[in-house]
Amino acid sequence: MKTLKTFGTMYLLVTILFSCSSDDSNGSSSGGFSLNAKVNGANYSNSNHFDPMAVITNNVLVIQSSDNGGNSIQIQVMNYEGVGSYTSGNNNLTAGYINYLKAGATVGQFRTFTSVRGDGLVEITEVTDTYVKGTFSATAPENISNPTESAEITEGRFKAKIQTQ
Repeated sequence: MKTLKTFGTMYLLVTILFSCSSDDSNGSSSGGFSLNAKVNGANYSNSNHFDPMAVITNNVLVIQSSDNGGNSIQIQVMNYEGVGSYTSGNNNLTAGYINYLKAGATVGQFRTFTSVRGDGLVEITEVTDTYVKGTFSATAPENISNPTESAEITEGRFKAKIQTQ
């Protein structure tokens, strides 16, 4: 449980880091970059102010997206080797994850749903020097002890700009 709480804190920090990164497009999304999905049947689409971003470091791919309402989706692929299928779940944090962060009514109120407690699938279909493209889906229970709610993430697709380091 301590690992999952630490994971939640790390997730929040990464979300803030990516949300505050510089954007050369002066507030408008460009280049055809997007991250879209259905979360419990409702449409999720990245903010029109920030492109979804990807970072690849030490064979780990992280994709971050935020919508205009403060919600976000983060995907982590461990042992990333390019085009292929990657699964997560079975309470195995080392397999990567698909997370949905649902913003609350006030600052600091949020709920995290993670495929670590459920299952997830990421399929990378295309990779270039500037972007990564693919699809994803997950059953993501809330990241608390004995969760009673879950986020069903379906029809996920992305084309994320690779952040150079």
